[in-house]
Formats: sequence, structure tokens, C-alpha cells
Amino acid sequence: MYTPEEKKPFMERMQERMAASRFLTFSALLHAILIFLGGGVVLYKQVTDTPDFAASGGDLVASDQQAQAPPEQPPEMQQEFTPQTPQLNVPTLSAITTNNVTTPTFQLAAMVPTVSAPTNDMTKAIQNASKAVGKGGAGIPGTMASRVGGTARMQAMQMNGGKKESEEAVMRGLRWLVKVQNPDGSWAKGGPSGAAMTGFAMLSFLGHGETPVSAEFGPTVQKALDWLMTNGKKFDGRLSMEKNFSQQGCYAHGIAAYALGEYYTMTKDERVVDLLKKAVGYVVDGQGPDGGWMYGYDKSTPSDTSVSGWQIQALKAAHLSGLNIDGVDASLDKAMLNLARVRGKNGGFGYRTPEQEKYSLTGVGVLCTYFWQQDKNKMVREGIEYIMDHTKKDFPVEYKGDKADLYAWYYNTQACLMVGGAAWNTWNRLFQMELVKNQSPDGSWPPMAGKGVGEFQTSPNGLGPLYRTNFCILMLEVYYRYMPTTK
Repeated sequence: MYTPEEKKPFMERMQERMAASRFLTFSALLHAILIFLGGGVVLYKQVTDTPDFAASGGDLVASDQQAQAPPEQPPEMQQEFTPQTPQLNVPTLSAITTNNVTTPTFQLAAMVPTVSAPTNDMTKAIQNASKAVGKGGAGIPGTMASRVGGTARMQAMQMNGGKKESEEAVMRGLRWLVKVQNPDGSWAKGGPSGAAMTGFAMLSFLGHGETPVSAEFGPTVQKALDWLMTNGKKFDGRLSMEKNFSQQGCYAHGIAAYALGEYYTMTKDERVVDLLKKAVGYVVDGQGPDGGWMYGYDKSTPSDTSVSGWQIQALKAAHLSGLNIDGVDASLDKAMLNLARVRGKNGGFGYRTPEQEKYSLTGVGVLCTYFWQQDKNKMVREGIEYIMDHTKKDFPVEYKGDKADLYAWYYNTQACLMVGGAAWNTWNRLFQMELVKNQSPDGSWPPMAGKGVGEFQTSPNGLGPLYRTNFCILMLEVYYRYMPTTK
């Protein structure tokens, strides 16, 4: 007879079942442990992995502006670093790069024997002053400081609306001047013409911050300086390189004295001081009773505004030199009287009288007045209005146009920058790329249709290419060559 087995307690039955399925239980437990560990690794990586990002940077980088490497970061927070450039309150512009923007260790090379050798004390003083300049423009007036060093030029260009293309055009133009320099250091063929074109070329190189110690253009500047010094001494300070000032000689003298004054201000080379003082003395002594200057420094006839403009620029350079040359400031004060004398009723400036208001000379009057008085007075404001109105109606800024006038554009460009505002914004938009796009492949500027002054604009040979190329270079350097005192 079958007797049912007595029912076992619950815990005993559970133990028997677990023993029977021990292999399945072990497998499940092992998988649970593996899943737990794997999930922990994923979570840990999400928390500790290095973020995948790079710091954003600006787009304005010059060849002499190398970023310093960032300090080493802990491994868990390493990130890629891109240098940021200064943020300026201007519209976004193209990057500005040149092949010659490195600020040199500014130490003047020895002059050739044609220039009086300095004493040891003088050499030391020149070197110390030059080194200071190389360390940020010390000793250079603030209005000229932006031309010293690639970074300074770059920042001034961005502040004033310069473009990469215009700086590249300047470099091509300077390299063309190097190729056509005479073996003796001059440009053109001696006399007043050679003096004027050598002075212009010196101004073009100096305007870009180039001196005898510059890496690329140093030898060119040195040779030009030697020529000016040797011949200037030969003609007793008459930088027109003639025994007596000819009718055109005062133009050449003023331009060359302007260049020599800028050179001294940038280098503090004491060896040029005597010649510079003597040259400036001729300008001061040659001023007419009405406050202006005339051909050949003739004091017996009413002054010529065009001749006067170059003498005022020479005096400006002498004033900025810090040499306190006798008569300079008084002469500039008197020159303002003549500019007021020839100012016409419509705001333009005349040739010799107010009735001869000319578009080509109004920029002369505005620039020279503002430079010395540093005031946007009625003469300056109405002169700018005259320039802008007649540019729009009568004299479009077209390089190939029959009314193109480089002489007017040279002064208008500087005058509009100094005054600033809407006038500068408009003028900059008109002239900058117009010059750039019309440059020849060799770096010079070709003949124009408009006759301008003395047919220099139209001549394919002789002084024509030198005249056009220097004027265009000086205009495209305006962004950093002379800064308004407000900037």
C-alpha cells in the first residue's frame, strides 16, 4: 500500500532546488557582475575623457607676430590653442601680410666714407637711440609711430580701413624702386630732378618704416642717404643739388629736406643734423612776405600754393624732429596766414589768389592747415566739403579717366584721413582699390590719360614712372605713415 511522503519544509525544498541548478545560478551571477563592471567603465569615461574642442582665434596674423605656447595643462584638460589677435573696433578686414614686417634690432650700420665718420660717443648715442626705436618707437613722435614695425603697421591699417591688397601693392612698388635705383644711390639724373625723385623715393621707404638697417631695403635706403648727404654737402645744404636755386629748385629742395627730416626723426643719426639744419634754414629764409613761397625762393611776387605745400611739409618734418631748429615754428605760423589769404569763397584754395580756387590745391591747404593748427575749423571743414563735392561732380577717382589727378589725390588722401569721419570713409572707398587694381605687374604704375602736373602722369619713360609710383606708394601708406593726433 502506497503511503504519501511527508511534505518537506519550504526552506529545505529551496535548498534542494538551488543545489540542482547551481550551474545556472553561477552563470547568472557572473553575467550580472560583468554587466555592472562594464557600465561603470562607460560612465567613468564619459566623466573623465578630454573634451574634443579647440579655442577659437582671430584671422589677422602677421609674419612677425608669433604666439607664445600656452602653459602645459593637466592631462584631463588639455586643449588645442590658436592665438587671438587684438580686437579692434572696426569692420572685419582681410588679413594683412607683407614680406618685410619684422621690426629689426635697430642699430645703424656704418655710413660709407663720403659721410663724415662719427666719434665713438656719437656712434654709441645713435645705436642707443636706434635700439630704443626698435623696441616700440621710443623717441618717435606719436603721429609717426605706426610706421615702425610690422605689427604697428598692421594694427594701424585695420584701424583705418587698409586692406591686404594695398599693402601688397606697396611692397611691389618698393621692390620696383630697388630695381631702378641708380648705382650712385639716386633716382633720375642728378640736379633738381634727381633730388626730387630721390627725396620722393626716400619718403616712400621711410613711410614704410625702412631704414639703413632694414633686412630687405636697408642697402637701398643707405645708398640714397649717402647720395643726399654727399651732394647736399657739396652744394652747401642746397638739396636741389645746384649752386643757386633755380625756378624749379625749391620744389626739389623742399622734398629732399622733407625726406632728410623724416630720416633723422626715425633714426636720430646725429651725422645728418648739420646738413638738415642748413637745408631747413634755406626754407625759413626763403619765405615770402605773405607767408608763402615762390619759385626759386623769390620773395618779390605772390606765393604759389603748390610750392608752399612742399616747404610746409619740410618744416613739419623739421618740427617733429625735436631739434628745435631756429625759425621753424614761427615760419609755420606765418605760413597759415598765406593759406588763409588764398582761400576762396567756396571753401577751395587758390594758386596765388582766392579767385583761383583749384581742386588740385585744396587738399594742400586743408592738410597743411590741419597739421599745424590741429583744429577742424571752418577752413578745414569747408575745404573737405569742397574736395568731396568736386570729386563727386567733376573729378572722379578713376586712374584711367581723363580727369585723374595724382597730385590732388596725394593731398586729398592725407587730408581726409586727418579729418576722418564720413569724408575719410568715402575717400578710402574711392581711392584704395582703384590704385591697387591699376598697378603694373612689375610694381610700377603705368601712364594715365589725365595730364595732371607737367605731363608726369602721361609719360611712359623718364620721370613719369618714378613720379606715379612714388605718389601711389605714399597714398597707400597713408594708413600708418602719419596718424591724426586723435588716434
